[in-house]
Amino acid sequence: MEDDGVVMAVGRAVRKPSVIDFELAGTRSARGRIENFNVTTPFGPDLAHLVGLLAAGELDAQVGWRGPWDKASEAADALLARRVAGKTVLEV
Repeated sequence: MEDDGVVMAVGRAVRKPSVIDFELAGTRSARGRIENFNVTTPFGPDLAHLVGLLAAGELDAQVGWRGPWDKASEAADALLARRVAGKTVLEV
């Protein structure tokens, strides 16, 4: 993590304990921090903020799979098999 960086801890897809040493990771960066990502409703303001960051080039969504909506089962299979590095996007 770079100085002043932020790592967002999102989910636990493998349902196993994390192997990240959060104490050590938090001391390797000047003013860096690790935060847990929690979801609350409504989503609108948060999604608008994220879209704004994407549009400004300040957020890299790291899309690893993109396809049409009718390929949703293929996307889910790829995610579950951990064949996707990054996000999966379904086009509507």
